[in-house]
Amino acid sequence: MNIFKKRTSLLSSIAFMSIMATINVVFVLLSTFIPFLLFILVFILPLCCTLVVLTCKKRYFPIYAFATVGLCLIVTIWNISDTLFYVIPSLITGFVFAVFVEKKVYYPLAIISATTIQFGLSYLMIPLIELITTVNLLDVMVQILKLEDNPYSLNIQLTIVFIVAFMQELVSFITLKFGLKYLQIEYNNTDSPIYLMVSLVSSLLLTLLFVFVCPNITTILLFISFYFGFFAIVWIIKQNKIFNTVLLVVSSLLTIFIFALLYPNIKEPFGLLVSQIFIYLLLIIVFINNCLKKPSQKI
Repeated sequence: MNIFKKRTSLLSSIAFMSIMATINVVFVLLSTFIPFLLFILVFILPLCCTLVVLTCKKRYFPIYAFATVGLCLIVTIWNISDTLFYVIPSLITGFVFAVFVEKKVYYPLAIISATTIQFGLSYLMIPLIELITTVNLLDVMVQILKLEDNPYSLNIQLTIVFIVAFMQELVSFITLKFGLKYLQIEYNNTDSPIYLMVSLVSSLLLTLLFVFVCPNITTILLFISFYFGFFAIVWIIKQNKIFNTVLLVVSSLLTIFIFALLYPNIKEPFGLLVSQIFIYLLLIIVFINNCLKKPSQKI
């Protein structure tokens, strides 16, 4: 069966959605007996949902969503936390990510936006799960990772949840990248430096805002800024200019020097944020290249 194939009829759509729903249900059921399968489940869930949205008509999606949630709740009636924490958020983010792809949203932004939605939904499900099952998943994570005495345990927990969500969307994107041509869909891999600069500025401003409002997610924002920084580095290197290489080397050395100088004098866990100086420098380099208005290559 070709999974990257448009399905226009109700019969073919239901057949495909049934297969995807069955895969989800089987893994949810098996993961209750073989916990290791949970690591596979978290990657399969959003991918299956994204494939359904891209290959079937969207008006059929509620059928798939309700069937998946309903069957998962039935097979895990004694432990519904997996369905609430993994299945429902993955269905929503899988749908959102598919829409991003179809609308040709800049793919680094599509990945990180879907990740943020997945993270937010998963975190919001934790109080509901605790209300129903009296089990706090964050407390369970603390015990597993032995973070009881770590003053930054919440920061670490949230970062782990975010990185897992990021890996989910990354796996979905990598898989779809090789199949979108069969669906006659092109993802947005524009090389416009404007996208990079807006993304870098946004991540830096959000860090400055939340470091005072919600310091527990500063590590996540640091991750996001370096995520966009990676694409900025790739873009800069693609310009094939010697002075860009020199600027990158100087920026790296300057960041290391400033970080070593300031880190010991900044209260934990905010010392790591000093490393964002490198992102500011990358932003300046991209801005300089954009001002030169030279043709660039695609990332």
